[in-house]
Amino acid sequence: MKIAALTGAGVSRASGVPTFVEMVDLRDKLSRSYFNSYPKEFYKLLNEMNDIINAALPNSAHISLAQWSIPIVTMNIDGLHHRAGSRQEDVIEIHGSLRKVSCPKCNSWFDFIITKESLYCPKCKVTILQPDIVLYEDNIPRLYDAIDIVTKAEVLLIIGTSFYTSTASYISEAAKDAGVKVKIINENAEEEVPKLLESLKTRRN
Repeated sequence: MKIAALTGAGVSRASGVPTFVEMVDLRDKLSRSYFNSYPKEFYKLLNEMNDIINAALPNSAHISLAQWSIPIVTMNIDGLHHRAGSRQEDVIEIHGSLRKVSCPKCNSWFDFIITKESLYCPKCKVTILQPDIVLYEDNIPRLYDAIDIVTKAEVLLIIGTSFYTSTASYISEAAKDAGVKVKIINENAEEEVPKLLESLKTRRN
């Protein structure tokens, strides 16, 4: 049985990462227009979020998905699927991550942590660094890669998403239209995901 997963903020809640529903101030400011107008305030918020992420550890939901080598489309920017052991090729971070920032002028990449010191490219000195995340008002570069993964599955696990973003709804509907069986886990993912995967074990190829 071919299984894929679409994960949202709820999958990381047990790891100590708040959902965007719980962080309304941050969620409402993750837009391209806010970043362009208030880059200093934007990076202050993201660095606060990154401190929380760096203190978090993968929970049993992340770990069980990794152990099963489940292809994952995640809307999270916390990198916990990779830290749980999922292979790079098994995870599409459809909204990006907080690992890197880039300079649009010289095309250089840097670790996100440098934004605590300066918003500007260390090489160009005058260009504001761009976060490697998809903001509200942005296009989603890997949307069709994500749809390709979920529509090739027999079962799609939708884990920890409130369907607040159109991304989740669009991917979910694409899977249903392709005849994929959808199972939704929105509470206690750290307990329910391992149990569900175990129940599917005997039916998986």
